[in-house]
Amino acid sequence: MANIEKKVQTILNRRLEGGRISTKEAFFLYQNAPLSLLIKIAHSIKFKLFGKKVYYIQNVHVEPSNYCIYKCKFCSFHKDPHEPMFWEDDIHTIINRINNLPGSIKEIHITGGVHPQRGLEWYLNLLHDIKNIRPSLQIKAFTAIEIQFMAKKSGKSISETLQLLKKAGLDALAGGGAEIFNDNVRKQLCPEKGDAKIWLNVHEQAHHLKIVSNATMLYGHIETIHDRIEHMHTIRLLQDETQGFNCFIPLKFRHQQNFLSHIQELPLVDDLKVFALSRIFFDNILHIKAYWPMIGREKAALLLHAGADDIDGTIYDSTKIYTMAGSEEQKPMITVEELKALIKSENFIPIERDLFYHELS
Repeated sequence: MANIEKKVQTILNRRLEGGRISTKEAFFLYQNAPLSLLIKIAHSIKFKLFGKKVYYIQNVHVEPSNYCIYKCKFCSFHKDPHEPMFWEDDIHTIINRINNLPGSIKEIHITGGVHPQRGLEWYLNLLHDIKNIRPSLQIKAFTAIEIQFMAKKSGKSISETLQLLKKAGLDALAGGGAEIFNDNVRKQLCPEKGDAKIWLNVHEQAHHLKIVSNATMLYGHIETIHDRIEHMHTIRLLQDETQGFNCFIPLKFRHQQNFLSHIQELPLVDDLKVFALSRIFFDNILHIKAYWPMIGREKAALLLHAGADDIDGTIYDSTKIYTMAGSEEQKPMITVEELKALIKSENFIPIERDLFYHELS
């Protein structure tokens, strides 16, 4: 026991001094380090970077349709046209909605199902029309899987597709679609969807074009702890090369209305461990986001003590991806004042940001 405690402390001390932990060390910490110690170290690392600052943004989501060519087993969002909860918004409808948004909105986040009839041209028109009516809006949009489909349908390369989207107004890529990179896990969860190489290639090419992005990890389903750590390791390696990831977002699997409903959701202690280890492991991604619409505002606030420095934003009840999977937040909307109060209640300082983490307040 004494040797284990000594090894844990040696690894964590090296990380506190700016060193890097290996995947083997990360697994060792996951198995042997007390949760309270992981949280303490994660918070210390975060405090060195940001002090008491916690970031939020005034943002809104656009989910054009939940029609999708894929049927991922963890997904509660996908619906076919004959199903009651199906929707398919056209560009005119989306633009009208954006037109009515408060002028204080800084970011629009666009993701949806991989719609079989909508290709690159449709999304270029959407971006163009958004920038036409609200040129100051920063647009974070599309997962790597959506980009791959646009490229394939249009007959263009990934790079050409990204360049056209950037010209039309794309500022950053969304981080979804990563799930867990392990091939065996993906074959069980989403066998038809692009593999890890596709996701990584799209993000690498985006970074080379000066398009930043986020990275995600879906945890708490059929993956192992090894799978999680290898997933993070793969992201860390790409970040070493490109420095293009703005933040890392652990996304908790929610089990309602999908093919994995028999799997029990992880308890809060596991969420705390995932976030703390993420902060400790990533020495090259500055921001760790506790996405409150997915995990609930109270739990997101707790995760600010376990290494997370970003709580996302106002949302304006504009996302259904997690509400359809049974998240606590069935109408995910929070005012700026409520966000600030939530952050302050945990003794942190709320800082408004833009998409690129430029501080606005």
